[in-house]
Amino acid sequence: MGEVSSKFGSFVLEKKDKTLIPTQIVTLDLLCSCSKSFDYVLTYKVESGDTRFTICSRFQADLDKTAMFNRLENPNLIYAGDVIFIPGPGLQNFTRLEDKDPIVKETSKSQILIVVGSTLAAFTFILLTVALLFLKYYKRMGTPQSKVYPGRLNSLCCYLGSSQFHTKFKESAISSFSSEKATVFPYHEVCDATSNFSTSLKIGQGSYGSVYLGKLRGIDVAIKQMKNTKSKEFLSDLNILCKVHHSNLIELIGYAAGGDSLFLIYEYAQNGALSDHLHRPSIRGYKPLAWTTRVQIALDAAKGLEYIHEYRKPYYVHRDVKTSNILLDSNFRAKIADFGLVKLLEHSPEVAAVASRIVGAFGYLAPEYVRDGCVTTKSEVYSFGVVVMELITGQQALSKEASPGNDQYTEHRSLVDHMLSILNDTQNPMDKLLECLDPNLTQYHRDLVFQMALLAKDCVDDNWRRRPDMSNVVISLSSILNSSKANTYYVRTLIHA
Repeated sequence: MGEVSSKFGSFVLEKKDKTLIPTQIVTLDLLCSCSKSFDYVLTYKVESGDTRFTICSRFQADLDKTAMFNRLENPNLIYAGDVIFIPGPGLQNFTRLEDKDPIVKETSKSQILIVVGSTLAAFTFILLTVALLFLKYYKRMGTPQSKVYPGRLNSLCCYLGSSQFHTKFKESAISSFSSEKATVFPYHEVCDATSNFSTSLKIGQGSYGSVYLGKLRGIDVAIKQMKNTKSKEFLSDLNILCKVHHSNLIELIGYAAGGDSLFLIYEYAQNGALSDHLHRPSIRGYKPLAWTTRVQIALDAAKGLEYIHEYRKPYYVHRDVKTSNILLDSNFRAKIADFGLVKLLEHSPEVAAVASRIVGAFGYLAPEYVRDGCVTTKSEVYSFGVVVMELITGQQALSKEASPGNDQYTEHRSLVDHMLSILNDTQNPMDKLLECLDPNLTQYHRDLVFQMALLAKDCVDDNWRRRPDMSNVVISLSSILNSSKANTYYVRTLIHA
């Protein structure tokens, strides 16, 4: 160990390869503040293979000044392990002792270039994407056959109900909503399809609008015209039918807006509403429905309700099941229509949802729904039971009849009350049932008619908990249909024999 003193301070030195002698003079090169001629000085430890030229080139230093500053007697003789001082104004580019290799500096520049280039590329990609999306949206607004994608129900609903609901903006707003399959049709095309809504093409009239037969792009369709004040029902029907697809539910093809109206375009059911075939069919030019056809219609409608009650989540309750909302295609297969009053059941089909108002047709409403406003799938089973009673009797859910002793005043008679009075008769309910059977029915099996009547009775039970689920109704009707077909085949065989 040794101690060296200078005017700049004291230093303790330790050398492992040599033993210092107290009387020995050790010479040290100390960099002091007198080196004012240089901006920066770097201390560098020479490595194997270094020369004065490579070192000065690496740090952009002057060869002669470096030799003079280090008092190198022979500048070409430097050895690994030596410490030399490198002066020069170029040293401001180096901030760490480790930055001895110019490759580090070049790498830093390359990294900066890569970052800048990547940023510019990302920014350009974003600009191109925005431009393409805008172009696609613009084309979709002006192309009749363009498909549409999900939008916002609430904002659209508010917009549809506003006073500034002009045709130009309606078409663009509507096209921002909805489905994987439904198509937005321009208003002029809907007008052309219905000959400007000619009364000769009017095929139906409901509480929410008129229905017209039209031909769109070579296909027969049913076009429902609704006032823009019915935007809530319009959106409900549109929203539901874009999510549910079943052979026994009417299929939504598209929609449109124009003037003061909203339009829903459905598949066309060639044989119209079931109610037209049950209530005075001859006036409308229809032949009476055969018994097997009636059972098949009941089964089709039950399957459609079973689908929305039990195979969809959230579950749906139609809330307006009646014979006028059951449509028949060219093969007399039933399809449930008009989903403007649908109610969602988020948790379970049997957990009631409270309705804000009572909707639906009188004569089909379950008693607990009218009393408490509670909506469940079982309240829909009640409505379906009324439909089955209409299929059996051909009578309306509510019919007018003259009051006793007064022909000028009429009162409504409930079909449910009438049927229950017959089926609850303990003496001979079969004979009484046959008395109120639809007179247009000519071929049927007594026992099968009675089975179907008992099923309808179970569906309209006052206690909703005792009513069957639609899945159980489907099973019962399937059995009755199979037996009806077998009985029809047997009768035909006897006739031909």
